Amino acid sequence: MTDAIDREQIQRKLYQMRGRIQQRRDGAYKCGYQDACKDALQKLAECDRLTTDTVTRCIDCRHSTEKQSTMVYCLIHNRQRDPNDFCNFGEIEY
Repeated sequence: MTDAIDREQIQRKLYQMRGRIQQRRDGAYKCGYQDACKDALQKLAECDRLTTDTVTRCIDCRHSTEKQSTMVYCLIHNRQRDPNDFCNFGEIEY
């Protein structure tokens, strides 16, 4: 199971945004901008993780044959499948 969104990447982007303010003086805009970034980081930490199973489309699976035809043949399920079908038993063919 993997996290659908990389939290660490979002946190890095929000920290970069917070430090990228162009105004040198402390003012209402600068304080509001930094507060908004801080609130976004806090809300991100409060969110539950969304976990997903990894699935592979049949056309991309290494266990499928006859990929140039309209229906690919799945060696795992031992039958023809639509190229856009998917399962969590497949592995991506690189």
